[in-house]
Amino acid sequence: DLRDLRDLTDSERNALQREGAEKPFVPLLILSALVLAFAHGGNDVGNAVGPLAVIVEAINNGNVAGTPEIPLWALIIGATGFVVGIAVLGERTISTVGGKITKLTPTKSFATQMGAAVAVLTSSVLGLPVSTSHCLVGAVVGIGIADRCMSGSGELNFAVLKKIFIGWAVTIPLAMLVSVLVYWSLSPAFFAGGSDTNATAVGMNTTTAICK
Repeated sequence: DLRDLRDLTDSERNALQREGAEKPFVPLLILSALVLAFAHGGNDVGNAVGPLAVIVEAINNGNVAGTPEIPLWALIIGATGFVVGIAVLGERTISTVGGKITKLTPTKSFATQMGAAVAVLTSSVLGLPVSTSHCLVGAVVGIGIADRCMSGSGELNFAVLKKIFIGWAVTIPLAMLVSVLVYWSLSPAFFAGGSDTNATAVGMNTTTAICK
């Protein structure tokens, strides 16, 4: 009642008001999560399946002319890998991004998810192969900075951000190394019965198409 509210301290009243402002955003988090999941699946699965489709067409036709046709089985493999990856390691990623970089509330989480989804979907429309996790981390950092500027209470865990940035830097050369090893180990099976010249030509055509 009103008398109980008058008995509260200023900090308690502010906390109660913040709680009331946050509550309407709780069900909206379901909507923002669905939008982000759609953006994540559409972007990251495409990033993974695209090079595979180029490789398959280069092997079948000897070159790649224009945009390759993506077979259904490649989409199934990409979607399956996406789901398996989230099921196995998704909990750790969610824990890190959702709670270890900065403190998130329902309003901040809604803004983070929608901001990341807009960035990813816009990049997908423009044909930019961005990383959804990078966009999401950037959105979380942006929320922390905005909170700091507006209320002076926002904090960023720079120790966690340092680990994330190191992981991003290591990922690129590590992925290159794994790709080279896989290519060297599997190329004899793909090009069995063909000349080394043809194998090299197909490999160069594949690399050129992926770079484009």
